[in-house]
Amino acid sequence: MNFRTLLARRKYAGLCGTLIICLTLALAVDGMIAGGRKDPKQHELLPGQSLNLTDPLPRGAERLEDLSLRSSSPIISLKLLETFSGFWLGGTLWWAEAGIPATAPAGTYDVTMYYAQNGTETTPRQAYRLRVHPNAQALQAAALSLSERTFGVSPYLLAACLLPLALLPMLACLALSRNIGRALQAEGYAEIFRAMASPEGQRIFFSQVSPTPPQPGDAVDVLDERAEKLLGRALVFKVDRGTVEAIMQAGVKIRPGLLAKPL
Repeated sequence: MNFRTLLARRKYAGLCGTLIICLTLALAVDGMIAGGRKDPKQHELLPGQSLNLTDPLPRGAERLEDLSLRSSSPIISLKLLETFSGFWLGGTLWWAEAGIPATAPAGTYDVTMYYAQNGTETTPRQAYRLRVHPNAQALQAAALSLSERTFGVSPYLLAACLLPLALLPMLACLALSRNIGRALQAEGYAEIFRAMASPEGQRIFFSQVSPTPPQPGDAVDVLDERAEKLLGRALVFKVDRGTVEAIMQAGVKIRPGLLAKPL
Protein backbone atom coordinates (compact mmCIF):
# COMPACT_ATOMS: atom_id res chain seq x y z
CA MET A 1 0.00 0.00 0.00
CA ASN A 2 1.52 3.35 -1.05
CA PHE A 3 1.76 6.32 1.26
CA ARG A 4 -0.91 8.32 -0.64
CA THR A 5 -3.55 5.73 0.26
CA LEU A 6 -2.33 5.70 3.86
CA LEU A 7 -2.53 9.51 3.98
CA ALA A 8 -6.15 9.41 2.81
CA ARG A 9 -7.00 6.82 5.44
CA ARG A 10 -5.30 8.85 8.19
CA LYS A 11 -7.24 11.94 7.14
CA TYR A 12 -10.50 9.96 7.27
CA ALA A 13 -9.64 8.57 10.72
CA GLY A 14 -8.82 12.08 11.94
CA LEU A 15 -12.16 13.38 10.67
CA CYS A 16 -13.98 10.55 12.45
CA GLY A 17 -12.21 11.37 15.72
CA THR A 18 -13.00 15.07 15.33
CA LEU A 19 -16.64 14.27 14.65
CA ILE A 20 -16.90 12.09 17.76
CA ILE A 21 -15.32 14.77 19.97
CA CYS A 22 -17.60 17.46 18.51
CA LEU A 23 -20.65 15.28 19.14
CA THR A 24 -19.47 14.66 22.71
CA LEU A 25 -19.07 18.38 23.33
CA ALA A 26 -22.46 19.09 21.75
CA LEU A 27 -24.11 16.56 24.05
CA ALA A 28 -22.39 18.08 27.09
CA VAL A 29 -23.55 21.57 26.05
CA ASP A 30 -27.07 20.23 25.51
CA GLY A 31 -27.06 18.80 29.03
CA MET A 32 -25.74 22.05 30.55
CA ILE A 33 -28.34 24.15 28.73
CA ALA A 34 -31.10 21.81 29.90
CA GLY A 35 -29.74 21.96 33.45
CA GLY A 36 -29.70 25.75 33.34
CA ARG A 37 -33.31 25.89 32.14
CA LYS A 38 -34.59 23.38 34.67
CA ASP A 39 -36.56 24.70 37.62
CA PRO A 40 -35.12 22.94 40.71
CA LYS A 41 -38.55 23.10 42.34
CA GLN A 42 -40.34 21.34 39.46
CA HIS A 43 -40.34 17.57 39.00
CA GLU A 44 -41.56 15.46 36.07
CA LEU A 45 -43.25 12.19 37.08
CA LEU A 46 -45.45 9.33 35.91
CA PRO A 47 -48.42 7.84 37.80
CA GLY A 48 -47.19 5.34 40.38
CA GLN A 49 -43.85 7.04 40.92
CA SER A 50 -42.53 8.73 44.04
CA LEU A 51 -39.72 11.14 44.78
CA ASN A 52 -37.79 12.52 47.71
CA LEU A 53 -38.02 16.19 48.64
CA THR A 54 -35.46 17.95 50.79
CA ASP A 55 -34.67 21.50 51.88
CA PRO A 56 -33.14 23.30 54.84
CA LEU A 57 -35.29 23.69 57.94
CA PRO A 58 -37.06 27.04 57.60
CA ARG A 59 -36.63 29.82 60.11
CA GLY A 60 -38.44 29.17 63.37
CA ALA A 61 -38.54 25.38 62.93
CA GLU A 62 -36.30 23.21 65.04
CA ARG A 63 -37.95 19.81 64.71
CA LEU A 64 -39.84 17.87 62.06
CA GLU A 65 -42.99 18.24 64.20
CA ASP A 66 -42.87 22.01 63.62
CA LEU A 67 -43.59 21.49 59.91
CA SER A 68 -46.53 20.37 57.81
CA LEU A 69 -46.18 19.40 54.15
CA ARG A 70 -49.41 19.86 52.17
CA SER A 71 -50.51 19.19 48.60
CA SER A 72 -53.02 20.91 46.34
CA SER A 73 -54.68 17.51 45.82
CA PRO A 74 -55.53 14.88 48.44
CA ILE A 75 -54.49 12.06 46.10
CA ILE A 76 -50.81 12.98 46.58
CA SER A 77 -49.37 11.10 49.55
CA LEU A 78 -46.85 13.10 51.58
CA LYS A 79 -44.71 11.93 54.46
CA LEU A 80 -42.08 13.82 56.41
CA LEU A 81 -39.37 11.27 57.21
CA GLU A 82 -36.49 12.80 59.14
CA THR A 83 -34.01 15.62 59.56
CA PHE A 84 -30.30 15.33 58.82
CA SER A 85 -27.14 17.45 58.68
CA GLY A 86 -26.07 18.90 55.36
CA PHE A 87 -22.87 17.35 53.98
CA TRP A 88 -21.42 20.31 52.03
CA LEU A 89 -22.78 23.46 53.64
CA GLY A 90 -23.83 22.08 57.00
CA GLY A 91 -27.08 23.09 58.62
CA THR A 92 -30.13 20.93 59.24
CA LEU A 93 -32.29 19.69 56.38
CA TRP A 94 -35.61 17.91 56.29
CA TRP A 95 -36.39 14.92 54.09
CA ALA A 96 -39.84 13.94 52.82
CA GLU A 97 -41.37 11.53 50.35
CA ALA A 98 -44.11 12.39 47.84
CA GLY A 99 -45.99 9.57 46.18
CA ILE A 100 -48.15 9.67 43.05
CA PRO A 101 -50.85 6.96 42.94
CA ALA A 102 -51.07 4.84 39.82
CA THR A 103 -54.58 6.17 39.20
CA ALA A 104 -53.58 9.83 39.37
CA PRO A 105 -54.71 11.85 36.32
CA ALA A 106 -52.15 13.80 34.35
CA GLY A 107 -51.70 17.36 35.51
CA THR A 108 -49.77 19.68 37.79
CA TYR A 109 -49.84 19.34 41.57
CA ASP A 110 -48.41 21.82 44.06
CA VAL A 111 -46.71 20.79 47.29
CA THR A 112 -45.98 23.46 49.90
CA MET A 113 -44.39 23.48 53.34
CA TYR A 114 -46.28 25.15 56.22
CA TYR A 115 -45.63 25.80 59.88
CA ALA A 116 -47.60 23.21 61.84
CA GLN A 117 -48.41 25.60 64.69
CA ASN A 118 -50.12 28.46 62.86
CA GLY A 119 -50.68 27.03 59.35
CA THR A 120 -48.78 29.77 57.53
CA GLU A 121 -46.27 29.17 54.76
CA THR A 122 -42.67 28.82 55.84
CA THR A 123 -40.09 31.55 55.53
CA PRO A 124 -38.43 31.32 53.10
CA ARG A 125 -41.21 29.78 51.02
CA GLN A 126 -40.69 26.12 50.18
CA ALA A 127 -42.99 25.11 47.34
CA TYR A 128 -42.67 22.39 44.70
CA ARG A 129 -44.50 21.59 41.50
CA LEU A 130 -45.12 17.99 40.45
CA ARG A 131 -46.01 17.53 36.79
CA VAL A 132 -47.59 14.14 36.20
CA HIS A 133 -47.53 12.91 32.59
CA PRO A 134 -49.92 10.29 31.22
CA ASN A 135 -47.20 8.00 29.79
CA ALA A 136 -43.49 7.62 29.17
CA GLN A 137 -43.74 9.18 25.68
CA ALA A 138 -45.23 12.35 27.12
CA LEU A 139 -42.55 12.43 29.82
CA GLN A 140 -39.82 12.11 27.19
CA ALA A 141 -41.41 14.82 25.03
CA ALA A 142 -41.35 17.21 28.01
CA ALA A 143 -37.59 16.82 28.55
CA LEU A 144 -35.61 20.05 28.27
CA SER A 145 -32.65 18.31 26.62
CA LEU A 146 -32.84 17.84 22.84
CA SER A 147 -30.99 14.53 22.95
CA GLU A 148 -33.20 13.25 25.76
CA ARG A 149 -36.33 14.21 23.82
CA THR A 150 -34.96 12.46 20.73
CA PHE A 151 -33.35 9.32 22.18
CA GLY A 152 -34.82 9.12 25.68
CA VAL A 153 -31.33 8.99 27.22
CA SER A 154 -29.44 11.56 29.31
CA PRO A 155 -27.02 13.62 27.18
CA TYR A 156 -24.29 13.09 29.76
CA LEU A 157 -24.69 9.31 29.47
CA LEU A 158 -24.47 9.52 25.68
CA ALA A 159 -21.38 11.74 25.95
CA ALA A 160 -19.74 9.30 28.38
CA CYS A 161 -20.39 6.44 25.93
CA LEU A 162 -19.11 8.38 22.91
CA LEU A 163 -15.92 9.77 24.42
CA PRO A 164 -14.03 6.42 24.69
CA LEU A 165 -14.84 5.78 21.02
CA ALA A 166 -12.65 8.77 20.12
CA LEU A 167 -9.64 6.67 21.16
CA LEU A 168 -10.16 4.31 18.23
CA PRO A 169 -9.51 6.84 15.42
CA MET A 170 -6.66 8.31 17.49
CA LEU A 171 -4.98 4.91 17.71
CA ALA A 172 -5.69 4.35 14.01
CA CYS A 173 -3.98 7.67 13.17
CA LEU A 174 -0.96 6.65 15.23
CA ALA A 175 -0.65 3.30 13.50
CA LEU A 176 -1.18 4.85 10.06
CA SER A 177 1.45 7.54 10.76
CA ARG A 178 4.03 4.83 11.45
CA ASN A 179 3.08 3.01 8.26
CA ILE A 180 3.24 6.28 6.31
CA GLY A 181 6.77 6.88 7.58
CA ARG A 182 7.89 3.44 6.44
CA ALA A 183 6.14 3.82 3.07
CA LEU A 184 7.77 7.22 2.51
CA GLN A 185 11.20 5.86 3.35
CA ALA A 186 10.68 2.94 0.97
CA GLU A 187 10.03 5.40 -1.87
CA GLY A 188 12.94 7.67 -0.95
CA TYR A 189 10.92 10.47 0.73
CA ALA A 190 11.15 12.00 4.20
CA GLU A 191 8.66 14.25 5.97
CA ILE A 192 9.93 17.70 6.90
CA PHE A 193 9.30 18.01 10.65
CA ARG A 194 10.78 21.46 11.25
CA ALA A 195 11.31 24.72 9.34
CA MET A 196 12.97 27.84 10.69
CA ALA A 197 14.26 31.15 9.33
CA SER A 198 17.96 31.93 9.06
CA PRO A 199 20.11 34.61 7.35
CA GLU A 200 21.16 32.11 4.67
CA GLY A 201 17.54 31.15 3.92
CA GLN A 202 14.89 28.96 5.47
CA ARG A 203 16.32 25.87 7.12
CA ILE A 204 14.43 22.60 6.93
CA PHE A 205 14.96 19.41 8.92
CA PHE A 206 14.04 15.86 7.97
CA SER A 207 15.19 12.34 8.77
CA GLN A 208 17.86 10.55 6.78
CA VAL A 209 16.27 8.29 4.16
CA SER A 210 19.05 6.06 2.86
CA PRO A 211 21.70 4.19 4.84
CA THR A 212 24.34 6.41 3.21
CA PRO A 213 23.96 9.95 4.56
CA PRO A 214 23.82 12.80 2.03
CA GLN A 215 26.83 15.10 1.82
CA PRO A 216 26.82 18.88 2.38
CA GLY A 217 25.92 20.59 -0.87
CA ASP A 218 23.75 17.74 -2.16
CA ALA A 219 20.44 18.85 -3.68
CA VAL A 220 17.06 17.99 -2.15
CA ASP A 221 13.69 18.37 -3.87
CA VAL A 222 10.84 19.68 -1.71
CA LEU A 223 7.37 18.48 -2.73
CA ASP A 224 3.81 18.69 -1.45
CA GLU A 225 2.32 16.11 0.95
CA ARG A 226 1.39 13.75 -1.87
CA ALA A 227 4.70 14.15 -3.72
CA GLU A 228 2.87 15.40 -6.80
CA LYS A 229 4.09 19.00 -7.06
CA LEU A 230 7.65 20.35 -6.84
CA LEU A 231 7.69 23.37 -4.52
CA GLY A 232 11.38 24.18 -4.43
CA ARG A 233 14.89 22.91 -3.93
CA ALA A 234 17.24 22.89 -0.93
CA LEU A 235 20.92 22.17 -0.42
CA VAL A 236 22.12 19.94 2.41
CA PHE A 237 23.90 21.94 5.10
CA LYS A 238 24.81 19.19 7.56
CA VAL A 239 23.80 15.72 8.80
CA ASP A 240 23.72 15.03 12.52
CA ARG A 241 22.77 11.61 13.94
CA GLY A 242 20.26 10.80 11.23
CA THR A 243 18.77 14.29 10.99
CA VAL A 244 19.41 16.18 7.76
CA GLU A 245 19.52 19.98 7.81
CA ALA A 246 19.13 21.76 4.48
CA ILE A 247 18.73 25.38 3.32
CA MET A 248 15.99 26.35 0.89
CA GLN A 249 17.12 28.07 -2.29
CA ALA A 250 15.73 31.03 -4.26
CA GLY A 251 13.98 32.44 -1.19
CA VAL A 252 11.31 29.71 -1.18
CA LYS A 253 9.53 29.28 2.15
CA ILE A 254 7.73 26.09 3.11
CA ARG A 255 6.04 24.64 6.16
CA PRO A 256 6.53 21.40 8.14
CA GLY A 257 4.62 18.40 6.85
CA LEU A 258 5.86 18.61 3.27
CA LEU A 259 8.16 16.02 1.73
CA ALA A 260 11.88 16.07 0.98
CA LYS A 261 13.56 13.79 -1.58
CA PRO A 262 17.35 13.75 -1.75
CA LEU A 263 18.64 13.62 -5.33
